[in-house]
Amino acid sequence: MSIVTNIVSRMFANKSFANKSFLILTYFDISEELTETYIKNYVNELIKNNPILKQNMKKINNDFFLCDNRTFDIAKCFTIKNNKKKKEKVNVHINALLKKPLDEYSFHMYVCINTLLKKSTLYFKIDHAYTDGYKLINMLISPTYKKKEIYKLPLFKRNVSFLSSIYYYIVGTISLIILNTGIMLRMIFTEKTEKTEKTEKTEKTEKTEKTEKTDYIICNSLPLNEIQQFTKKNKITINEFLYTLMIKADYIYTKKERLVQTVSPIMTQTNTLCAISNIIHNSLKTDALLKNVSTTFNNYKYSLFIPIINSMINKLAPYVNIDILTLFNNNLRDTDYIYSNVIGPSTNDLDKKVSNIHFLLTSIKTEIIYNIISSENDINIICSFKKGIIENKKLFERCIYKAYNNIMY
Repeated sequence: MSIVTNIVSRMFANKSFANKSFLILTYFDISEELTETYIKNYVNELIKNNPILKQNMKKINNDFFLCDNRTFDIAKCFTIKNNKKKKEKVNVHINALLKKPLDEYSFHMYVCINTLLKKSTLYFKIDHAYTDGYKLINMLISPTYKKKEIYKLPLFKRNVSFLSSIYYYIVGTISLIILNTGIMLRMIFTEKTEKTEKTEKTEKTEKTEKTEKTDYIICNSLPLNEIQQFTKKNKITINEFLYTLMIKADYIYTKKERLVQTVSPIMTQTNTLCAISNIIHNSLKTDALLKNVSTTFNNYKYSLFIPIINSMINKLAPYVNIDILTLFNNNLRDTDYIYSNVIGPSTNDLDKKVSNIHFLLTSIKTEIIYNIISSENDINIICSFKKGIIENKKLFERCIYKAYNNIMY
């Protein structure tokens, strides 16, 4: 038995024990029929490389511990289904896996083998308390490498000058302190106003709290090569482009000017993932929006703000009740979007032809989650949310494509 020290894992675990699990689901398209023997060997190696999959979390006196599951049965961890349908209905398999409870184990794998189309799709669901999106892709891809090399996340690379670094250390840190102070005040103000008047946001919250059903939109792939050309020309990152796309789509869909509050994980200068908050006007012109997003992301990456905050949290976490930290997380009612962008692995060195990769996170409140991953020459986007949050899903999807064209052309 080992204690869970990661503060994010502890908060997600606390949600799980409160029956509000934050789940990750991913699926890979494979251009051949997988045999039952291959699947069993794959699962065996997956668990061998990641012993945490054989463990369960327990909450004891407000601490969380990973304990070995003595009755672990690998046969109960995956399901194989064969079919001969001319067209795969991905949503049917996603919905089936989303509905399956994770009572006994922290994960479940579902493999659909289409003998007519000579292809397979691997679906995998896991509790977010056990891993994050980056590590999950690493976990699932590692057993398929021909040379059994371990897939490693791309390291953060500092690409700014010494003078720019000084600028971010001073100006960037100060600007982020101001930004996050504003977010805190906005959260406190919202909490007070919610006690006296019923807003449209709280009505939505009450509506969605009656159901735990996750809904989603699987978008058409965006061309990575075209996006790379645009970002190189405009001296921004692909991550900044896609974040701008999300904000621009919000303005087109809502048809009103507003402040949009977001949360997103970011790779910092210490090569660690950290969740960041941001508030941004959705009605800014494209050039101004791109500049605003780029400046904010660079401030987070290069300034001293995140190292300072991380140090404070790590030092205080052992002395602060996890329920208080989780309560703070739960009170971010005004979060409109969670933005999660994962760099997909190269499939050239895999022993199977992985033709596509998607993933999604389940939402907890009224937020819409942009789940983005690169897959060879494609950018794949799935928007996930509680059922009813997006009333017109087809219109929302069209707004994403329109936002893409508005930025590009």
